[in-house]
Amino acid sequence: MNQALIAALGVALLALGASGIAWSDRDHGRADPDRANLGAPTNARYQSECGGCHLAYPPGLLPAADWNQVMDTLAEHFGDDASLDPAVAAEIRSYLRANAADRGLRTRPGKATSTPGNQGPRRITQTRYFLRKHDEVPTRLVSGNPEIGSFSNCQACHVGAAKGDFDEEDVRIPGVGRWED
Repeated sequence: MNQALIAALGVALLALGASGIAWSDRDHGRADPDRANLGAPTNARYQSECGGCHLAYPPGLLPAADWNQVMDTLAEHFGDDASLDPAVAAEIRSYLRANAADRGLRTRPGKATSTPGNQGPRRITQTRYFLRKHDEVPTRLVSGNPEIGSFSNCQACHVGAAKGDFDEEDVRIPGVGRWED
């Protein structure tokens, strides 16, 4: 190979490498578990059965053990009877476990922690991760806000929640506006 071709290939490889590094750095925010797009739930039965009453939370918000407990306690699901036909429950449990924070394609190392003390019922809003991410949001802006009501109403502030996108740069608190911590 002649020197000019080798030099051109070298420059091209450097440019490609630099663009890859720049892309990785730019993409890191999205790949970072603190800002991960967990993806919209993909199981139609889960969407209809669970999403019929509340946001069909992305399975990546809880580890498999916590989803098991949620499914084991459907008869008393946070004050409601959400019992399901056993076959439907088995399908949903399987989906949640396979895509849980500690198992799915969008695993979240270090974020897949159970609620403090490992005591149920498992609430996403009681996980260490959730509490740390929301520690600067005054409770009065959420539970005292009639457009939100509680921290479990994710989609009230996270405009991409239904798609599994909880990027804090896209948070809009009703009556307050864009939230920046």
